[in-house]
Amino acid sequence: MHRTEKQKMRRRNWLHRLLAIAVMAAALAGLLSQAVFAQNNYVITDGDHVTVHKSYSTDPDVVLDEAGIELSEEDTYTTTYNDGVGRIDIQRMQMVTVIHRGERSVIGTYGETVSALLGRLNITLGANDLLSCERDSLTYDGMIVEIVHKEIEIEEYDETIPYQTNYFEDPELAAGEELVLIEGVDGVVHYKTQIVYENGKEVSREIIDETVVTEMVTRLVVKGPERVITEQPDEPDHRVPETIGVIPEKDSDPVKTGATEGIANGTITTASGTTYTYTDVLTVTATAYSCEGYTGYTYSGTVARVGAIAVDPNYIPLGTKMYIVSNDGQYVYGYCTAEDTGGGIKGYKVDLYFDTIDECWEFGVRTCTVYILA
Repeated sequence: MHRTEKQKMRRRNWLHRLLAIAVMAAALAGLLSQAVFAQNNYVITDGDHVTVHKSYSTDPDVVLDEAGIELSEEDTYTTTYNDGVGRIDIQRMQMVTVIHRGERSVIGTYGETVSALLGRLNITLGANDLLSCERDSLTYDGMIVEIVHKEIEIEEYDETIPYQTNYFEDPELAAGEELVLIEGVDGVVHYKTQIVYENGKEVSREIIDETVVTEMVTRLVVKGPERVITEQPDEPDHRVPETIGVIPEKDSDPVKTGATEGIANGTITTASGTTYTYTDVLTVTATAYSCEGYTGYTYSGTVARVGAIAVDPNYIPLGTKMYIVSNDGQYVYGYCTAEDTGGGIKGYKVDLYFDTIDECWEFGVRTCTVYILA
């Protein structure tokens, strides 16, 4: 074989080898290219929103930017990789308002239970403290957590109940004479009160127990009728006729009669000679009432009876002594005292007591003259 042919054969062998190397290099480059440019799967959790995204990048910031998810400077995230899937969990900054003992603070958190938040703030709840939400509630942006500090105190004290005095008139006694039947005794009551404070301010006060230490005893006094028998001829009432006849002898019981009254010169004289002095005269509308069948009591605490009448205290003060006759001349109610009141007794109106319902019906409603006794 000639030398030229051997050189040609060697050249062919080198060309074959170079071609094989080129093919192998191209295959290797293809494999490397596939490895470099393979896509990665990501699951991005942003609160309640979950996004699945594929990316050639392994940088979480690039992946989030590709997925169109923006983060503020305070937001953060964590990454994990498991079973070929990358997880990106975003923690958004939450601004939570905490009100403690009336003071307001705004706290930043990335999501935790209310209990953990309070622990982080070194706030310990007392047994009676009130929390605006459950302790295991999860925080969220804009949440308001209020703690009301509640205190309960028990206060005990005694209170004196002054005794009352009831007067009963007895015609057997002289005018101005009094006889004490029962001495009055002040009552004493022991109270136990529960007081509730919220953030240092009292919100409620309740009596939870009361004990009578001393019973109150009403003072009972019997006194004679307050009758004045002096004449005052120098102070006649110009509204009273000079003489109106003679009053029948009925000082305590109302009388149905056609007789006229003995009224002259500021005095009233009954047939028996009893004399009353009056200082003023009123014209009123009179009605009638009775407690027939039971014992009633007046506003003053006395037993309801003939002679104890109801008035409007704004016009006729309680305790006022009067002598009453009907203007039609049919009734002389006589001597009486303002001891009672009534919801329907307003203005110049009186309610006369009678022993029976039948007497009340018979009296009805009449115009009467009231003589205010001295």
